[in-house]
This record gives sequence, C-alpha cells and structure tokens, in this order.
Amino acid sequence: MDLDHFKIINDSLGHNIGDLLLKEVANRLTKQIRNEDTASRLGGDEFVVLFSELSGDPQLAAQQAQQGAHKILKTLSQPYTISSNMLHITPSIGIVIFPMNDENADDILKFADTAMYRAKDAGRNTIRFFLPGMEQAAEAQLRLQNDLRLAIRNNQLALYFQPQVNIEGHLLCAEALLRWSHPEQGMIEPNTIIPAAEESGQILQISEWVLKQALAQSKTWMNESTNLQRIAINISSVHFHQVGFAYQVKRILQETSVNPNRLTLEIHENTLADNLEEAKEKILALKRLGVRFCIDSFGVGYASIAYLRRLPMDELKIDRSFVRDIESDPKDAQLVQTIITMAHLMEIEVIAIGVETEAQLQFLRDKGCKMFQGYYFNHPLPADQFESLLKKQFA
Repeated sequence: MDLDHFKIINDSLGHNIGDLLLKEVANRLTKQIRNEDTASRLGGDEFVVLFSELSGDPQLAAQQAQQGAHKILKTLSQPYTISSNMLHITPSIGIVIFPMNDENADDILKFADTAMYRAKDAGRNTIRFFLPGMEQAAEAQLRLQNDLRLAIRNNQLALYFQPQVNIEGHLLCAEALLRWSHPEQGMIEPNTIIPAAEESGQILQISEWVLKQALAQSKTWMNESTNLQRIAINISSVHFHQVGFAYQVKRILQETSVNPNRLTLEIHENTLADNLEEAKEKILALKRLGVRFCIDSFGVGYASIAYLRRLPMDELKIDRSFVRDIESDPKDAQLVQTIITMAHLMEIEVIAIGVETEAQLQFLRDKGCKMFQGYYFNHPLPADQFESLLKKQFA
C-alpha cells in the first residue's frame, strides 16, 4: 500500500512532520493486523502487509484479505494530530493472493504493486486485486504516458467547450474540457489524460497550458460582445496543492488580460479534503481578485456541509450520477432537491450537470435549479463550433 498525496505533506509541512506521520501510520498498522500477520515498510510511504494462514480456498482467502485491507483502510483514514497539525491521509491498497503458479517473492511484490496502482487510478483511498492482464494494462499506461509527452510537443492537445445555460436556455458560461487527438487511439478524454499526467508528473505543464489557452480564448469571445459571462476550468488536485498555485493563476490572468470575475475554478470535493486550511487560504487569495470557485461533482466524494460553511464557494455542481436517475429513483430525486435547497439557503449557485432529457430539466427547474449543463443542450464542442454557437445566439 501507498499513502495518497504524502508528498504534499512533506513539501508543505516539512520532512520532520512527514516522518512523524509515517511513524503514526506504522503504529496504527501494527495494532490493526493479527499476531500471525507481518507488516513492513519498504521505503518512503510504501508499506507491505503479509496476511498468513488464510483459507486454502482462493475465493474465501480473497474475502479474508479484503476484510483485513478494509480494516486497515478505515483505520489509516482517520485524522492524525501531528505537532498540532490536523492531517488527513488515505491509503491505496493492492492485493495479490498467492501462490498462483510458481511466482517468487519479487513477482508477488510486483503483482501487489500493480494492483496498488490500479487502486490509485480508480481514485485513491480504495482497494484493488491483482488479476491476470494487469501487467499488460500497466505497460499500456506507460506507453500512454510516453505518448503524452509527445502530444505536448506535437500540439495534439486541444480544448473543447461545453455550454452552461440558464433557465431560459441562454448560453451564459462554458466549461473548458481537455481533449487529446491521439494518432492511433483517436480522441482521448480527461478521465484518461489527467490520471496519466498526474502519475508521470506532466500535469503541471498541461494545467498551465489549459489555463492559458482557455483564458485567451474566452478573452476573444468576451471582446466580441457575446453574452458569454464566464469560463470554467477544472483544476487537478496535484496542481491545486502546488505551493505557487494562486500566484500562477494571478500571473496568467494578468498575461491574458482577463477580468478575474470572468473565471470560475472548479475543484473536486476530494481535493478540499486533503488539507482544508490550505484550500481555504488559496481560495481566499484568489477570491480577493474576483475569481469564482465551484465544488465539482458535489455529493460523490468526501465533502460535507461543514466544507460549504467554512469555504467561500460560489457554485456547486450536482453530480451527473444523481441527475441521471432523478426520474426513476426517489432517493436521488430527494437528494437533488435537498442539495438545491441547502445551496440556496447558503447563497450558493447550483449547476446540474449531465442533463440529457426534457423530464430531467423540468424536474430541476421545478426544484429551483437555474443553471444546467449536459447533452440535452450540447456536447462539448471544438472552439470554432462553440464560437459559431455563441454568435448564432447573439445574432
């Protein structure tokens, strides 16, 4: 297992705090396992646990291992108090059941490592098993990362723009979405690009490019007297946690001459959970300039009402998984209504994403939602097609 975003703690609070956190992780880990199990630290923030004396039945052994891993995940995810710092850290855990064939110790560790990276790819703070074919997937991921380096140099990256419309159907804002025109695999979307870029360390270069391109493009459209009010840009967790993030955004705003109140930065709620005080400081610094902030995919991560109370958010997006089933699932319908009511009481604007049908739109309108995004209105469009849509509406 590996600790998620441990480097952020080392970089922001110092290696001394990081070392004390590792000791506390080790202490919790050794208390959690059985006497017949073994826990060890390989190095850095990587640990290995050997569960022994499991069932001889592979399926039952897998269940036992998963139960043990869940206990570890739950224990290590509890808050830590280290030198007066309240810290949150989560593990990504990979499991391999052995023996399978004639694998040796190195093979077993490699398989577990592969499974652990699958857990990271799945969003971290989770568990994955090693299955046949994972090695091929890992090799494919490595090729993808190498191709991504070439994509940056060869200008294969592009921005698409998806409209955000108000209750009257007027296009007022747009979300900039990254696309990669891969020479062999075709168009690749952000949920593939971003994890590969974060793992390879290319995310900072790509994020800066996205900010510059999106703001420069929006500046052009806003200068053409269209009705476009704001551009929304989704921020990677890795990028947001960089020490100079707020300064970089300010610098790019100055370089592109875009009014800060024309920019909305979208942050996934899990990003806020990593370090709430750090997040608050950066958000306040940029809000003083006029930048707006939105919690993306609200309700599917770690965020709570307490986050909304403590952070000066302007918007939240209801996750598409809730919107999708509001016609058929009474619980999702009630949850969506509750989110809208709560947000309005806190003077936070609500945007429903993933709107695909007239019935969904009507339900959301009836419950007081006033901004929408989804295929019902338009798919993400290349810049030239989005510009035509803007001009058509303005005309």
